[in-house]
Amino acid sequence: MRKRLVLIQLSRALVPIMVMLFHVSVNMEGYWEYNLLGLSSLPISGGVNYFFALSGFMLFYIYQKKLGQPKQLKGFLQSRFVRIYPVYFVLTLIAIPVLVFFPYLGVGHEINYNTIVHSLLLIPEVDGVKPVLDVAWSLVYTVYFYMIFSVLFFSKKVFSTIFLTTWTIISIAFATNILWAEQFIPYFFFYQYNLIFLAGMLCAYAVTRFQPSMLVSAALIIIGLAGFPLTWLNYFNPVLDNSYYDLYTGLASVFIIYGLASIDMKKDIRIPSALNYLGSASLSIYLAHNLVLNTFSEIFSRTGVYYAAGPVVTSISLLVIITFFGCLVHSFIEKPLTAKLKKTITSNGSPITETQKAIPGTGASQVV
Repeated sequence: MRKRLVLIQLSRALVPIMVMLFHVSVNMEGYWEYNLLGLSSLPISGGVNYFFALSGFMLFYIYQKKLGQPKQLKGFLQSRFVRIYPVYFVLTLIAIPVLVFFPYLGVGHEINYNTIVHSLLLIPEVDGVKPVLDVAWSLVYTVYFYMIFSVLFFSKKVFSTIFLTTWTIISIAFATNILWAEQFIPYFFFYQYNLIFLAGMLCAYAVTRFQPSMLVSAALIIIGLAGFPLTWLNYFNPVLDNSYYDLYTGLASVFIIYGLASIDMKKDIRIPSALNYLGSASLSIYLAHNLVLNTFSEIFSRTGVYYAAGPVVTSISLLVIITFFGCLVHSFIEKPLTAKLKKTITSNGSPITETQKAIPGTGASQVV
């Protein structure tokens, strides 16, 4: 089995790119009534759904031979901690004083005890309020998925199978409105994102056992890429039920992942180091971009940059700036911090090492 998933590594950059485009469009609309690519009218771009599908794919791809082995659980949880919490803690602690002195750079709820505690621990609030770093709502789900996946390390495969099957059935029931609740927490535990994560796991199971031809793989990638704009168009001119918006982009994500992984398994692919870097820096770019975007949107608004440069140049400038700051965070905060933490964590057969084999050019900071 080929472990060097180069195209999958490159595709990690898809998540922050799509999310940044969406948030730039929202800010352009809010500050200057310019709807970049029409994205600000959408509920979300769908990039996060690709992240959920990719997380499910990579977790199963990397750990499938270690499932059912309780002794592997500690190393799994340690490696997940190293991948998410260090850089997230630092950025959250930076954001808190910034939002205290400049509250207009946030959405108004960030600085209270409950929000800060729930944010730092990445656990959901009962009322569904987003974390201090508002984009980190997806990391709350990611930590939840890590907990769900942890069950698969139990030695009693009957228990883990029953648990995962029950979880899936209840999630389907909530997605199809067979079950419903008025509170936020039940929907958090059984939202459509669960099915996207599970589909990513099934995708990994399938691709390690069967890879279609290069032509079919390319077709799957094209269909998946087309699925995002088609879902956006469907939102404005509904042909399919928009209550399954997340599942549409989740399905498109699975097509892309299966196509890319199939090619990776068949061919040795080389990509430029700069593109590989963007994939590695995806978490830092994703976490850092929104506060930086709000800051520079405010600066541009007060200095008249938009009226001097125009909407296109302003949009491109914001995209370049927030990407640049995200790369700085990756190089000078995330990489050294996680490297130091790796040295302090001793776990035999660390999953971090396995991840580096599976995805070339990554460090412990890479999220799956």
